[in-house]
Amino acid sequence: MIILPTYSPCLIENGVLRIDRKFHVGASVYAERLGTSVVVIAPTLTAGCRQMDFVEIPTDDLSYRVEPVRCDGNHRLRGSELDRVERLVGQASLIYGTGFETQLFAQKLAKPYIAVVEYDLPTQIKIARFPVHGRIRRGVRTVKTLCRFLPKIRDLRRAHSVHCNGYPVHEQSRRFHRDCLLYLDSRMADAMVIESDRLDMRLADFKIGRKPRLLYSGRYEEIKGALDVVEVGLELFRRKVPFVLDLFGAGSLVGEMRRRVESAGAQDCIHVNNAIPYPELVERSHDSDVFICCHVQADPSCTYLEACGSGLPIVGYGNRMWRSFVKDAGNGLVTRMGRPVETAKAVQNLLSDWPSLSAFAHRSRDFAKKHCFEGEFDKRIHAIQELLRTL
Repeated sequence: MIILPTYSPCLIENGVLRIDRKFHVGASVYAERLGTSVVVIAPTLTAGCRQMDFVEIPTDDLSYRVEPVRCDGNHRLRGSELDRVERLVGQASLIYGTGFETQLFAQKLAKPYIAVVEYDLPTQIKIARFPVHGRIRRGVRTVKTLCRFLPKIRDLRRAHSVHCNGYPVHEQSRRFHRDCLLYLDSRMADAMVIESDRLDMRLADFKIGRKPRLLYSGRYEEIKGALDVVEVGLELFRRKVPFVLDLFGAGSLVGEMRRRVESAGAQDCIHVNNAIPYPELVERSHDSDVFICCHVQADPSCTYLEACGSGLPIVGYGNRMWRSFVKDAGNGLVTRMGRPVETAKAVQNLLSDWPSLSAFAHRSRDFAKKHCFEGEFDKRIHAIQELLRTL
């Protein structure tokens, strides 16, 4: 039995599991490919959850088992829930991931585990500091994050290996463990990648004068730079650049984003939409021309690779993830953090430079084909199988 701890919330009611679509697909692949039972430990879904793309699956149709746990906002367990997780770890042959103290129980019970990491320390600090204001309060958050990070170093060093989602955390993890696998997580399957003929037709249509279609998708939160994406659109509007910008997502900033668009009278060209299911988003992305990404944090964000799958050039803030990504993919432009006006100028210049836009689009598609969901998952599955063969 393999245990997959995840902080992606779930709910089981009346024999139906409600869970994040992306996680469900991944867990199903593990169960299918690894030839052993897979048990997922996940927090119980509560009101106010910010996940945007749930699916509902009858539990009888699942290829894996889900054990929902009750935890606090920091994913800490208490009492009987801790005992239940320890019993599950005791029955497992491997724990893939960390969380809910599974790594500590694995160490105690001499069970192998592979650490799966996404956020490097600077990103963890940024996430902790972002919701609060005031130098003292932010300083306290920083110290608390540092204190929590120190035990994580020990857990990384005691892991069999470390699987790193994205460039920043891979660079960091190599300082603590010699066996680190880099992967780029996304929902973009090979069959979803835009066909070359469709991309060429879109580019040809753009070349003869079609109005540019710009895109953003993701959480409408400050740390994701969602408000800055709106400001990029408003600057293009002020510059009288012809365009349509569609944003798809959900979050606390949606009201302010729409208010700014309406105040500027830009409703005809900037649309702050609700989140839509991923397959529908892929179709909308295939018909777009440029992806705008103003992420403040250097998270591994599948946004970049999914935009590539639609053959989209990306113009984005120069966080550590995007700087490393564009160095490998060569598919877009890097602008300074917190500079929406500068980013708008970069978008405007790119829209008037068809050779560069076309080259970026094709490089995006090529990079997505090399790093599609199946290929990136194969890396992880192969590493798990290699370890299972030694047990």
